[in-house]
Amino acid sequence: SGPRPPQRSKQHLMDAIAKEPRGHNAKEEAQSAPWWSALRWAMAAALILMGALLSRQNNQLSEQISMLRKQSAGQQAELLRAKEVVATLTSPDAQVVAVVKANTPPQPQGKAIYVRDRSSLIFIANNMPVPPPQKAYELWLIPKTGAPIPAGMFKPDAHGSATVINPPLPAGAEAKAFAITMESEEGSPTPTMPILMVGAGE
Repeated sequence: SGPRPPQRSKQHLMDAIAKEPRGHNAKEEAQSAPWWSALRWAMAAALILMGALLSRQNNQLSEQISMLRKQSAGQQAELLRAKEVVATLTSPDAQVVAVVKANTPPQPQGKAIYVRDRSSLIFIANNMPVPPPQKAYELWLIPKTGAPIPAGMFKPDAHGSATVINPPLPAGAEAKAFAITMESEEGSPTPTMPILMVGAGE
């Protein structure tokens, strides 16, 4: 048999092989790094997009809720106003006063329905002549004591009809009569003579 190789040379060769870089594993790590990086970016972009969509939907829902609340408030106000009108017209305590043109046959006429406890007034006029330009009729509550109280401006339509519904009036004013004068469109704090129509309370 031939000579056996020295033991030291064999050990030296094994050490050299162990120190060699593992090219296959390094290559796999280099290939896997971009894949994980791309996945992280895609997930981040998806989260940003989802957040933007949720924020937009939340804003749209908030706008819709606000609009519905406004519509509901408007409907409730209209319903309350209608209830007040019906309550005034049907109240057993309502004071009904016919208002006619002074010193002439009663072609133009008006009717005032007044509830003192609620300071509620509804006035309905018929056959009223059209006022001159920049003029309008003004309704007055004539109290038993004190100065006449402005009770609303109005202009009749093409048929001579007009209404005044719940003008601002002082609480508890006791009506002796109702009257109508011709005033400027802005109204007047005191009646301008002459009194065109007047009606006394019952």
